[in-house]
Amino acid sequence: MTEDLYPTDTASVPSGDGVRDLTVTDRWNTPVGTPNGGYVLATMLRGLGEELGSDQPLVAAISYLSPARPGPAQLRTSALKAGRRLSTGTAELVCGDRTVAHVTASYGDRVGTSLELGAPPALPRPEDCLDPFADARPDAGLMHRVEYRMPHQGAGGAGDPTYRLWQRMAGERVPDLYALAFLVDSCPPPVLEVSPGGSVTVQLTVHLHRVPVTPWVATVVSTRHVAGGYHEEDCELWDEDGNLLAQSRQLGILL
Repeated sequence: MTEDLYPTDTASVPSGDGVRDLTVTDRWNTPVGTPNGGYVLATMLRGLGEELGSDQPLVAAISYLSPARPGPAQLRTSALKAGRRLSTGTAELVCGDRTVAHVTASYGDRVGTSLELGAPPALPRPEDCLDPFADARPDAGLMHRVEYRMPHQGAGGAGDPTYRLWQRMAGERVPDLYALAFLVDSCPPPVLEVSPGGSVTVQLTVHLHRVPVTPWVATVVSTRHVAGGYHEEDCELWDEDGNLLAQSRQLGILL
């Protein structure tokens, strides 16, 4: 079983005046050799939440200015508002002398009415799906830190930029809210079905609704609009009981 390094790899320590020290690791690198954007977001949200005194992120919007680099880094945070129900702050991730990402996020307790008008993706149980790495699991990087299970007919394919699959973090970790912010960006981009050159995320907004009680997360991620060299990507995460956990939209640039 793959070791669960998520708590260590997303940790940061305060050094004063809203600044936190951390290490960006290559253990969450994408196949192109840079730290995954969802991992970067989870790390920044966790550190900002600790500065704001909350572990309940609700919504976050992150802009990726350049690829993060493994090694020592700083998280520079600022509180914008501390309210009775919502607290909002910003954070910058600085690697070396370069600011690589900027996030604005709000935190608060979830109270009041709940109503679900959507539906989870229709998937067989994880044990009835295919493991795409059953014969040759990567021994490092993002694909080593997440398990995937795909329907027998495939996650998408045939030119349809939609993937439906199960995800589970290494060590069978039950995701917290920060990990859900990672999981909305942990799949290969479905735009690969229509543009095989790949893409890079420019901006990502995520809404975080609730945490699951079991490790497997049902995922549907799709692209419906490609225009002028950019594309959107929408993602929904659902638990095994059909409850919506998180949803996101990102803007990517085609390579």
